[in-house]
Amino acid sequence: MALLIERSRSGHHVSPIICLLIGVILPVLVLFLFKFNKFFNDAACQIAQLLHLNYPRSLLALIIPVGISYYTLQCISYIVEVYRGTAMAERHFGMLVLSLLFFPRIVAGPIERPDFIRQFHEKHAPDYLQITGGIKLIAWGFFKKLVIADRAGMVVSEVYGHQDHYPGIYFILATLLFAVQVYSDFSGYTDIARGSAGVFGLRLSENFGNPYGAKSLSEFWRRWHISLTTWLRDYVYIPAGGNRAGMPAKYRNILGVFFISGMWHGPGLTYIAWGIFHGLLMAIGVWTRSMRTTVTRLIRLDRHHGLHDFLKKTTTCFLVCCGWIFFRSESLSQSFSIIRRILIGIADVTSSLLTWDMVRLKDMSDIARNNTILGFSRDTYRPEMLILALSIVVLWLFQKAREKFDVWETLSHKALLVRWSFYALLTAGILFFGMFTKEQFIYFRF
Repeated sequence: MALLIERSRSGHHVSPIICLLIGVILPVLVLFLFKFNKFFNDAACQIAQLLHLNYPRSLLALIIPVGISYYTLQCISYIVEVYRGTAMAERHFGMLVLSLLFFPRIVAGPIERPDFIRQFHEKHAPDYLQITGGIKLIAWGFFKKLVIADRAGMVVSEVYGHQDHYPGIYFILATLLFAVQVYSDFSGYTDIARGSAGVFGLRLSENFGNPYGAKSLSEFWRRWHISLTTWLRDYVYIPAGGNRAGMPAKYRNILGVFFISGMWHGPGLTYIAWGIFHGLLMAIGVWTRSMRTTVTRLIRLDRHHGLHDFLKKTTTCFLVCCGWIFFRSESLSQSFSIIRRILIGIADVTSSLLTWDMVRLKDMSDIARNNTILGFSRDTYRPEMLILALSIVVLWLFQKAREKFDVWETLSHKALLVRWSFYALLTAGILFFGMFTKEQFIYFRF
């Protein structure tokens, strides 16, 4: 279709808009077929049961191709950019396929634009700095995945999987840890992918920018899964009218983009609710922007920049964590049940503080289950939770440092002893504290 679009500019009797529509609709239909296959198959089974028909579930069962959610979007951006004239159609089929199915990024991104294809046409001589830089990035990604994400995931799975066993305050802990888990897991994969590409002399897009340091939801989405956010902005939000068609249309476009984002993650109602939740918050944020600015000036909060920034970051983090409840839950009913338990937990903590009666968190035997506590054995849960807490602090310090300078570049100029001491500590941390439980990356399922 891209080649036909280019031929139409040379006088060939081909409609470029028809080629564009085919090039966009076809991969979307293929993605829809595989993404919603289980949903429609389950519905067909239920209808067959109601009608007392013999319907084998395996009749419509399909195996989802690896990474289809990611290279579908890349296919669409390729055909759209060729149509716009901002990219040339690739004439080497192998190069096009290689760019779409490049192994480090195929499973979970980042979503690259057409200019990524050009890198495969360039000659890449072995470069010591690129190779070592890639290995460092891979190691840091493994640290985030194995030491932080998988350890936090054990607590999250235990608490979310046994709602009736844990009091409300533990759901607050589990929700906060899921925010850490999903970030460490996904950004860890991105680091491994970017590092692997770097070893081969190729550059993949940065996909995260310390999202939990954002001061607003719009800033959070500029820092979280950047390649998907910018893709939705450039190919859905702006073509739909963006900010140009008045406020009602702007609200509609915001809600539409986040609804599509939820659907992209899967056909489950929890993902759709997560998308709509963020869309509503973004629309409310736009609607109340001038009002919030006025209130901030009236109470003179804008004069206290440190406090103001802290409140904005805390509020943004709180709202994002509320959204993660829908994202992590297995069903909407579980989401609302967890929200109710969290509210009860907050009420318990508040009443305990007001009555000077400390909440009972020290007697962990109250929540022991099958000789385990929070997913860990009775003998190891204390050191495991301590390792988790310390590793989160290390991650936070690293993120704060990255806001001011390039950590890896700065480290490369330090003395040999300093550099290799850091590398040894990072490697030892992965080997001795990593959770080698073969847990797949969260975003592999999308």
